[in-house]
Amino acid sequence: MKITEMNIIPIYPRLAARYQRRKVDLYGIDARTVFKIQTDKGITGFGDQRVRPWGQPAADKYDHLIGKDVFDFINNNQPFDSGLNCALYDAAGKYLEIPAYKLMGPKIRNSIPVAAWTRPASPSDFRDEIKRAAEQGYMIFKMHTCAYHDVMEQSRLAEEVAPPGFEIHYDLNKNRTIGTVLPLIKELEKNHPIVGYIEDPLHRNDIDWLAKAQSTDGSAYHHARHPLRRRPGSDP
Repeated sequence: MKITEMNIIPIYPRLAARYQRRKVDLYGIDARTVFKIQTDKGITGFGDQRVRPWGQPAADKYDHLIGKDVFDFINNNQPFDSGLNCALYDAAGKYLEIPAYKLMGPKIRNSIPVAAWTRPASPSDFRDEIKRAAEQGYMIFKMHTCAYHDVMEQSRLAEEVAPPGFEIHYDLNKNRTIGTVLPLIKELEKNHPIVGYIEDPLHRNDIDWLAKAQSTDGSAYHHARHPLRRRPGSDP
């Protein structure tokens, strides 16, 4: 199945109205690239990716793939844009009439949770985001933390408006020391049960951080790699 046409389409989705006064906070997330490939079998593959506003790929970046077989690039190790890889898998799966995941290996899980998200927000803005997300049916909310907003205050205000079972997923940005991150996680686990997930508590390139953490607190590895608590019946 040969590629006959390659379209790279930059798009800039509008920010939601609620973010009009937070445009500085949300800078750079409203740029995406859509990849559309046509094949000689009449099949179209689509993929997309997030990019920085200045990082849109050139329209002719992948013209050299025209005339090549889609299946030559399945499980490839070439530095393609992620959106293009998605489009290639999309086209291949459609041609074989199978889900694209079957081209990658066995299915790992039947479903995944979907979280609402925002950029770092003040505790009051975060509370409003939690309320909005819950009203829209979300039960998980992810946010990156930052140095100028208090994680404990964010958690406390979120608990004022979150429904039972709602969970926060904090990304700690791997920019804390073990001396600051372990007390933080302990406090969240003890007094803020709304916090269900911790991501990147320490820098991933610090290969001996795990040994240090385990020697200090045997539960640190669990916090670093998995949800603080798992909902019954959820997939791993």
